[in-house]
Amino acid sequence: MVYRLCMRLKTSMMIGTIITILAIPISSVYAGGPRLDWPEDSSNEGKDCWVEGYDAGFAGKYDKGRADECANEGDEYNRSWDGACKDAGYIPDECKGFKNNPVDIQDYKALEQENANNCWRDGYEDGKADIPYNNSRASGCDEYYPDYTGGYKSGCTIDTTEASCELQIQGEEGYCPWHPDIAGCVDFLHNATNKLPAPKPTDICAGQGDPRPNIICPQEENPEGYCLRVNDTSFCKTIGDLCDADGFVKPEYPYCTTN
Repeated sequence: MVYRLCMRLKTSMMIGTIITILAIPISSVYAGGPRLDWPEDSSNEGKDCWVEGYDAGFAGKYDKGRADECANEGDEYNRSWDGACKDAGYIPDECKGFKNNPVDIQDYKALEQENANNCWRDGYEDGKADIPYNNSRASGCDEYYPDYTGGYKSGCTIDTTEASCELQIQGEEGYCPWHPDIAGCVDFLHNATNKLPAPKPTDICAGQGDPRPNIICPQEENPEGYCLRVNDTSFCKTIGDLCDADGFVKPEYPYCTTN
């Protein structure tokens, strides 16, 4: 059973890695977040205004000349700029100050790269200094590549393991149920308050699952993973070779270190 659990976990990790690789933006390819969320009726020039306004706002710079040029394009520069300034983490007074002190931005392509570099550097410095992962900064930096998360991983792995860094990035709730062999997850996984509630008695997947062959419940498909994530003692206590008397998966099963 240890081998089966390890293989399931490795398969999940491999799938997650492939998805991550496919999702990584290359050069100027983005996932279509607020930076590219221009109005549906936007013209080509309006789209440029929107993107440039976003990059400027995120950088904490305001180009009044370019904003005026975009006034006839639905004022898309200003509309995008306001949201980007907030996404970058600036407070309203700071954003107002940027607008009151405009600058002339000569190269918007360079500004895009400047934002990306700043995001990566902030992540790197936080990870290197063992500062907690900044979810707000990471979310704001999603529009750029390289991003905050990539920088954080690079800085964090200087002095600690990759697994420990991923735990900091994803948090116990997001990471531990899928990586039970990590020592830092032991306490989290053996605390019932961190688990999902068991299905209601009226749910089709309550108890031992649904007997109908065309319905596969989570506890039937992967009982180890199910008992790690769900506080279903009525089910987990019945698996004597897997769970202890309290319904927790025994350490010798999830915390495997061999193949």
